Amino acid sequence: MKFNIAIDTCAIIHLMYIKRFYLLKELGYSVLTTIYVQLEFEKGHFNSKEYFFNLLNKGEIYCYPLEIDDLVEMANIPQSRQASDAELSCFVLAKRLGGKAMTDDGNAIDYIQRYFSMPPESVITLFDVLFEAYLTYWLLDHELRSIQSTLGDKKFNFQYEDLASECARRRLMIKA
Repeated sequence: MKFNIAIDTCAIIHLMYIKRFYLLKELGYSVLTTIYVQLEFEKGHFNSKEYFFNLLNKGEIYCYPLEIDDLVEMANIPQSRQASDAELSCFVLAKRLGGKAMTDDGNAIDYIQRYFSMPPESVITLFDVLFEAYLTYWLLDHELRSIQSTLGDKKFNFQYEDLASECARRRLMIKA
């Protein structure tokens, strides 16, 4: 395995929408989450709740226990609507395990990183996973366009007008 990824609610839901959760395993990640993410799913819509618990039951994702020190570290960050306990717990867990935190909430990333020191490469988004999958040929241009369309229909937009073009541009920059 490359890294542990502590994944939050919105990232799981986005992977559910595009039916690509398997990419994390194919890319060599061990997927973890926390009780706070589980609690959000327990209060959520039936489809996402069922999807999440299916992942748990199949062993695709593991609900990793938080330690007292994790909770203390979470308590040291001021409560804010910009970052939920679910997002914050994923950051704390990733930091403790030396892994990565995955969320698609830019406001939460900005807020948490004001109070919490983690290397920038330790926080990833769905774009980062899709780009890595593109680099390793798990995804092709037409699949990226389909993914972008599907997520756009669900009101999630990437900062790039054409995801496939951006990934191709970045791949060329790496190879140059």
